[in-house]
Parts: sequence; C-alpha cells; structure tokens
Amino acid sequence: MTMYGLNPKRPQDLNDGQSLWVQEVFYTLQGEGPFTGHPAVFVRLAGCNLSCFWCDTDFESSDWRPTLDLLMEAVERIRPEHCQLIVITGGEPFRQNIAPLVVSLLDRNLKVQIETNGTLWVDLPEVPELSIVCSPKTTYLHPQIRRRANAYKYVIGASGCDPADGLPIASTQDRDRQCTIARPPADAEIYVMPLHVGNEQENENNVDQCVEIAKAFGYKLSLQTQKLARFK
Repeated sequence: MTMYGLNPKRPQDLNDGQSLWVQEVFYTLQGEGPFTGHPAVFVRLAGCNLSCFWCDTDFESSDWRPTLDLLMEAVERIRPEHCQLIVITGGEPFRQNIAPLVVSLLDRNLKVQIETNGTLWVDLPEVPELSIVCSPKTTYLHPQIRRRANAYKYVIGASGCDPADGLPIASTQDRDRQCTIARPPADAEIYVMPLHVGNEQENENNVDQCVEIAKAFGYKLSLQTQKLARFK
C-alpha cells in the first residue's frame, strides 16, 4: 500500500520512547544521499505529519508497536556483523520519541542516520556517529534541524524549480500549487534527487533536470539506487 498523499496527517505523539509504532525493520543497502551503497538496517517508523501527493512509501499499514527491547532484538537479529549503519526513517521519525532508540543504538557502537522532513524535533545526542539527513517538504524547518542536519536532500521535478538556486518552488502537499520549499544554511551539503513517477519520459526529464541543477550550483546528484538496482 502506497500513500500518494492519502495518509492522515498525524501529529507528534511523544511517550517515553520505550515503545514505538513501527512499520517494518529490514536489511538492505542505503539507496540515497550521503550513505548511498552502504549496507544498512532500516527501521521504518509509522505515521507522518505530512501527506506528500507523490509519496510511494507505505508507513500506515502496520499495527506493530514493539517495546524498545523487542525492537533492538529485531535489529540485531537481521544485522550482519559487518553492518554498522542503522537508518531510522518513516513516515516521519521525529513524530515519535526516538531518543531512547538512538541512544541504545549508539551505545552498541553503531552509526545512526535519521531521515526527516525537518518540521519536528526530539532532543538527541550530539555525536559524530549520528547523522541527520533532512529532505525539506514544506516552507518550514525546525530550528534544531537547521542547526543539526548534516545534509539536505531535495526531490526535483522537471518543472517547479527556482532558476536562482535550482531548488523546489512547488508544493509537495497540493498539486499545481507554488510555494518555496525551505532552503538550507549557506554551507550545507545538498543532494538533488529526481522525482520518480509512473511516466518514464517524465522520470528521464526529472533526472536530466537534476543533472543540470547539480552542475549549475555545485550540488550532488543522488539517484534512487534501490529502484535502479531493484533492491528494497
């Protein structure tokens, strides 16, 4: 089941972090952003506070709400010894209290990457082993995300980009509405990733647009390797 903007917009729901609503846990390669190609265990959390009309991810169909101990057991059960990267994604991870999960993973000398839309925040340790990759989807970035994010990833269509910086000026929440998606700090590491839709010609146009934007502004191109190589 994919969302395509039909999911409910769920508010931030913070408990003590000793149990979480989890969509799935799986082992694969990271397909996007700064850790592309790295083996990783993904912890996909359920629910999101946004409803992007092109979102092709299922994060609403699970009723699994494991305790932190059970979740850590699930991670370790599928994690090969050589895999040191845990990716916490969603949905929107910061919708729930992920701090105890992050601390537990760091305490096991693992590296943690969090993928977020940048609108919410939970206090987390400031350590080199924790990376936050923000993919802005609205006009707003939480101040702590702006301060802490290690990299920014923008989804680019062939139209709807500002010629001044190549970044999106098209809403992710409403089709055919313009709005300037939140910009990163001046010194940020920026990845541009083509929007993937059902039409192959449109997909090719989106890739071409990303290539030109990366060349023009010094950004890094990030393709969805999981779709090109057909892995989850």
